[in-house]
Amino acid sequence: MVWRSDQLTDRQGDLLERIADGDDLSKPECAPHRVSARALQSRGLVTISKRKGFFAAGITDVGRYYLKHGYHPECDQTSGGYSYGDSENAELLISRLGTTSTGTVRITEPDEKTRAAYRGAVYAARQRGLVPDGQMLRYTGRSDGDIVVRLLDADEDNDTDWYRIRQKARKSKAAKKKVPQQDLRQLLIENPAALQVSDGQRDRAIRFLLDLNAAAAKHDQEVRLARRGEHAKLGYRIGTEQWELSLTEEYLNASGRTADYWEIRSSYSKTTPTGKLQLKIGAHPSMGNIHTWEDEKRSPLERRIRKIITDVKASFAESERRAEDSYRKHLAYLAQQNQKRLEERRQWELAMASAHLRAKAMLQHRTMVAALDAWRNAQDLREICSILDDTATAADHVNDPHAAANLRSWCAVGRELADQLDPTTGPDSLANMPFDIEPGVDDLRLYLDGWSPDGPRQDYQRKPVDQLELSKPWPPEWELRLLP
Repeated sequence: MVWRSDQLTDRQGDLLERIADGDDLSKPECAPHRVSARALQSRGLVTISKRKGFFAAGITDVGRYYLKHGYHPECDQTSGGYSYGDSENAELLISRLGTTSTGTVRITEPDEKTRAAYRGAVYAARQRGLVPDGQMLRYTGRSDGDIVVRLLDADEDNDTDWYRIRQKARKSKAAKKKVPQQDLRQLLIENPAALQVSDGQRDRAIRFLLDLNAAAAKHDQEVRLARRGEHAKLGYRIGTEQWELSLTEEYLNASGRTADYWEIRSSYSKTTPTGKLQLKIGAHPSMGNIHTWEDEKRSPLERRIRKIITDVKASFAESERRAEDSYRKHLAYLAQQNQKRLEERRQWELAMASAHLRAKAMLQHRTMVAALDAWRNAQDLREICSILDDTATAADHVNDPHAAANLRSWCAVGRELADQLDPTTGPDSLANMPFDIEPGVDDLRLYLDGWSPDGPRQDYQRKPVDQLELSKPWPPEWELRLLP
């Protein structure tokens, strides 16, 4: 059974970093990662929405906590989980980080043994408390890419710089990834479903895609088969990204109008192919950068291959610019949110300090009032005992020894109870009570104006004043109604 607080696998950790950097996994090529994203959602590390049919993942505060500390906030840190070798490597790593000018260690293209050693060292350093006070340990490269380990000041806003480091490492990793070669001609022949054209246009469509692929190779672009079999699908690689590509033929329905996809696929609709081809290339419909080219009378698709490649290259450059702009906005948003959290914490700490002083004074006043009530009760008891003594003496004078003895017994009980109540003498006196009384949770709530006593957030358990359970730091013996 997998628990919420269990350690993430290396790939899950990399995916969590990716989501933290603003990738919502909405692109088609991110579909294989969505199962892992749901596993992260079950642990409270990410949120997932499918508004308007589009998948979107986002990191939670628990997920940010995991990236910052290396473990789930619900994890029992006393359980260990690292070996002696990891512990030694952790000490060496922290020592090495302390000797660098930037507090950074980078390992380029490490082998799996080195990667595993650094994973264990970082985990052991966090578990054993080897990270220096006032600093935090950040780490990327758990499963692939360059390893980057860095010591950052915990009190400073370092998220922006660290996200840049991770983004740069991720782009470098994608650039180094080798794409396997494909025999496009053979794949197109074996997977006819990839071409949505009639049999009469199939050979022409294959020739066009091969010519497009040969010209695109000079510009780091490539036509690829993204999916095979009955649901074969074409793709278009540009740089390190995989875009969608479709080559379709126009059909006319029985009314002479252009047939839609379902009319072409349906066996109940009569459609006629026109021989007019249409090419579409783009990242995703939601990105708004799908480009379309169609056969024209004087300019078939074969004559516009150069323009197609130029248009795709310009669209890719614009997409990169938008992604960079979106990333900068994301970093600015993160910085703004972090500043907001710091300001909320500052205000909460001020409110807590003020509430602590006021609650302490309130408890001191309540204790004195309780002491006054107890002292008055003790004085009243001693006074009635004096009267009972006088009455017992009078009973002796009238030869009523039974009444006299009974009254003196009640006097003994009364004086004993008075000594118990008296806050000025005895073991339960004010002299034996600490003056600096530590307020309880509800004592603080009385003065926090909606802030939670548990952290810098609104108090969702806020109660009316008459329902607050205020502390009673005085002994229960001071209250007559609490006596057994």
